[in-house]
Amino acid sequence: MSPSSSVDCQWPLDNKSSATLILPDVRKLGYAEYGAPTGEPILFQHGFPGSRVEGAGLHDVASKVGARIIAIDRPGYGWSSPHKNGSLLSRAQDVEALAKHLRLEKYGVLGISGGGPYALACARSLPADKLRAVSIVCGLGSPDMGYWGMSWMNWMGWTFVQRMFPGFCRWWFGREPSARLDLSQEERMKRIHQAFEKDKAKMNPKDVAMFGNKNFMWMHLRGGEEVYGQGTDGLSDDFRLLNSDFGFKIEDIRKDLPVQLWHGKLDTFVPLQHAEKVAARLGKNAHLRVSNDTHASI
Repeated sequence: MSPSSSVDCQWPLDNKSSATLILPDVRKLGYAEYGAPTGEPILFQHGFPGSRVEGAGLHDVASKVGARIIAIDRPGYGWSSPHKNGSLLSRAQDVEALAKHLRLEKYGVLGISGGGPYALACARSLPADKLRAVSIVCGLGSPDMGYWGMSWMNWMGWTFVQRMFPGFCRWWFGREPSARLDLSQEERMKRIHQAFEKDKAKMNPKDVAMFGNKNFMWMHLRGGEEVYGQGTDGLSDDFRLLNSDFGFKIEDIRKDLPVQLWHGKLDTFVPLQHAEKVAARLGKNAHLRVSNDTHASI
């Protein structure tokens, strides 16, 4: 879908607020801004797989509450260059470079789902006088926490398949309707609708309401262009980092940094036990809220 395409979505899915930063190692870092342009800055860490356009879903509410959402493409996604030798902490350095470029005096970090570990890396390494708060919504924990509580398919992927058969993972994700960039926008949307209709009988009603939402479907379609625009290597690198040792201890995150965690007890993509263990390792600065939600509905 080209940025000029007409879409039936209330969220701004074009590239009008998107830009790139050239990092010190000459890589490009893509980002987009949503919400209130002069509001409190929040550095948004998208899910897995994902891109900066996920931040568009927060545009309306961020505008109302005075938040400036700065959503960042991780390497290999969207407008960001690949970075095969990176780590969670090097991704946090990219976030810090963008904050300096935008001359942010203080900011928060928000991580969603697969963005949770990257939010924790930011909490571990970003300057204490700049980073004032971190929030994590349905965030993934570290591999040593185990993957029980996930659906069977997700459990297999995170426990065995990514580590043993990364090529199969690239193929599996590449067959998804949103990944089929060889097809027209209309055909991709048709296939997204067909997949939803096929699977909705097995879904939690809360997921049906979310995945069947018109705005969500358009974001899913648009996001596929950013996720798969450079192929599947970025996704594969992201999967590997999320499924490897973090390179730091969650326990070592500074204790004066407030960390808010939200998680649904019905989540079978990222189980509640991950949020509980992250909160336990963070200690007294963590505040976990649990609701009767799924991974999508929260």
